[in-house]
Amino acid sequence: MQTGPNVQFKTLLTQDEYERLIEKFKGNRTDFQTNHYFDTKRFSLKALDSSLRVRDRDTLELTLKRKKSYTLQEITIPIDNNIFEEIRNTGTIPEGEIRNELIPLVGDQRLFNFLSLSTLRMYLPYKNGVLFIDKSEYLGITDYELEYSGKNYNEAKREFIQIISELGIKYKKADKKIKRAFKAYKRLN
Repeated sequence: MQTGPNVQFKTLLTQDEYERLIEKFKGNRTDFQTNHYFDTKRFSLKALDSSLRVRDRDTLELTLKRKKSYTLQEITIPIDNNIFEEIRNTGTIPEGEIRNELIPLVGDQRLFNFLSLSTLRMYLPYKNGVLFIDKSEYLGITDYELEYSGKNYNEAKREFIQIISELGIKYKKADKKIKRAFKAYKRLN
């Protein structure tokens, strides 16, 4: 994987396009993760351009992202299953840095796990960047996405256009996964 700043271009895929790509690139690395998103019933965190999630991969980690003036602050701490279940059951975060940052945002409102988003991701070096092929599931919905990450905007954009052309993919605008999932949540609630 590359380090340093990168730019990303993405397109939604049809199920057929996804299956064709998975077959073409089989044998490449994959990983699976589920992000469990929390907010208050009034979505106080979202209203403040903040988010709280537990990422479940090989381990569990709790992450708070919040805008502070013009920067995005991100705090991540490892947690275990007991703490994760405690957060789900009580709607409160254990003592510590994340709780200290949350209290001014939500006061004593309880948090709830309003959405869980699972992604199976295949990734491989491709051209001068990294190609990601994702299958995501949330709220009974499955969607598919191709993302290309490169170092330089113009070069990566040109390569992305070449890639979807070479792979026979019709470009379909893709919002971020969490935005697609949140829109689905709003439609269902």
